[in-house]
Amino acid sequence: MSNARKWIRWIQFGAIAVVVGAIAADALLEDRYPGVFAMVELGFVMLVVLVVGFGVLGLGWQALSDLTRNRTEGVTGPVEVSLHAPRAGLWVVVAILVLASAAVAAWYFTGAERDPDFLPISAWDLQSQVIAGLFVLIWSVLLLGFASMAIRRAPWFVLTPRGFLYAPGGMSPGFVRWEDVTNLRETEIVSSRDRDGPGTERVLAVGMRDPSKYRARYNPMLGLLVRLGGQLHAAQTDGPADILIDPADFGPRYDEIRARMEALHAEAQR
Repeated sequence: MSNARKWIRWIQFGAIAVVVGAIAADALLEDRYPGVFAMVELGFVMLVVLVVGFGVLGLGWQALSDLTRNRTEGVTGPVEVSLHAPRAGLWVVVAILVLASAAVAAWYFTGAERDPDFLPISAWDLQSQVIAGLFVLIWSVLLLGFASMAIRRAPWFVLTPRGFLYAPGGMSPGFVRWEDVTNLRETEIVSSRDRDGPGTERVLAVGMRDPSKYRARYNPMLGLLVRLGGQLHAAQTDGPADILIDPADFGPRYDEIRARMEALHAEAQR
């Protein structure tokens, strides 16, 4: 394991320890220092909202932009592999999100009739209002993203002799040409998928000759996050990792698709 992956794992373990310690301190000492804990909690909430909100706004902006963009634009060469998300499953997710939104709205607007102690959002404290706003933002972006994928049903992966398109969750820098790819290799990065704690997972790392050329296809907010993510991944993989391909997306076809991508990339480099 590289030193960067070791450090990142320890940072994640440290973050978990801090959260557990904060919960314990809050339970034991909040009554003695209510003002201090209120300020710390508000500061923590604001920090989370800024970080998460920035990312969610970037994703939402990109989802809106992609509504008028043909995701397969620029794809050239005979298509060897084209994978689509199950459309029925996408519509089920959209229906669940819409029904849940309607249920929450109905609960809120009938609250005064059901409960005499019901408080409207305008009467909530600032921390609760901020959390509610972040929740609505995330929910809206999820609904927009899934609805867009269900309506358009564009492929999330396309492979041709000229390049490939990889768009997990509908987000992608577009069609990547093999001549712009410098290397393609399997490696590992730190992951939180393991329920026992931060571990590592296998990924297929794609190094780009000029990653800024593809980042420019994102909006500025999402482009910044992609650049920072690429630097973090490169530190873990000891080399460029501008695009990470998750084997779990392909299920049992991953080895077949990886081998074909490696072969097409090798042919393009000759």
